[in-house]
Amino acid sequence: MNSGGVLRRCFPFLLAWTISAVAQDGGDGLDIEYAEIQPLATRSVLLDITRTDAGRMVAVGERGHVILSDDGETWRQARVVPTRSTLTSVEASGRRLWAAGHDTVIITSGDGGETWTREYFDPERQQAVMGLHFVDEQNGVAIGAYGLYLTTDDGGENWLDGAVDDENEFHLNDMVRFDDGRRIIAGEAGYSYRSFDDGESWEPLDLPYLGSMWGAVAVRNDCVIFFGLRGHIFESCDFGDSWEELTVDTLSSLSGAAFDRGKTLIAGNSGALLIRDGGSPFTVREHSSGVDFAAVLALGDGRFILVGEDGVHRYPEAAAEAAADAAEAGR
Repeated sequence: MNSGGVLRRCFPFLLAWTISAVAQDGGDGLDIEYAEIQPLATRSVLLDITRTDAGRMVAVGERGHVILSDDGETWRQARVVPTRSTLTSVEASGRRLWAAGHDTVIITSGDGGETWTREYFDPERQQAVMGLHFVDEQNGVAIGAYGLYLTTDDGGENWLDGAVDDENEFHLNDMVRFDDGRRIIAGEAGYSYRSFDDGESWEPLDLPYLGSMWGAVAVRNDCVIFFGLRGHIFESCDFGDSWEELTVDTLSSLSGAAFDRGKTLIAGNSGALLIRDGGSPFTVREHSSGVDFAAVLALGDGRFILVGEDGVHRYPEAAAEAAADAAEAGR
């Protein structure tokens, strides 16, 4: 197993320098390099996953790979993807999809992920997009490395520069939006933020921990959980006025989570899975694959799909899958 990890939030440029393909020409848009079709793309490093309104699952990752599935079992690579940059985030809203990543690239699809077009690309910024968040098919936000904050109100045809904090340029790693328009951002080095007016203005949060928070997930009773470096987890049920650190028996860094039907699943390095039913304490388990996970998708029936090293994984694991993973890990 690659012990270096694949986490999409903590080291936004690690993969860019080690596995990302040659940067594209961002000038007149005529020299776009498309992702190569590769037989093992479905087993490559995947960094985020989403599900469309029609039920299709779309995952993205290294070298501009986009893979698709209609049943969660059989996966195939999208054939027309106009980037070879590592993709770290994918979002679905209505009939459209967006994906983004290193080189500040943002691409979009209107046909369920089969074909994509490039909307934004500026490698000279040296800022990776770490999270995409769309309220509807027109209004979206891209956040990321060194304080990156881009907004669009026309479906991504135009992206405008903004800022959460004019004085600090720490990485903005993940965002949660509540139905009433409140937003909260998990960030680097203790710098996290909240907005009461749907992102029009932001204020810093007073977190009890100065390490990096790599992800955020909304859970029961309007609560939110931040998670990140070395197994640190914090929960707030008053929109960040106060935080409770949740004790867990792991030092694995955590990078992806989902909440479904009262169950919270957080995934991280070395196959670490943290599971909580309702408000009970987290139970720590280890996925048989032992890989570093990056993101989690809830299927709505008690099952979850995990992506990271070696592509797509599942929880709960089927017996045959667990045996195969254990055999692979033992080689």
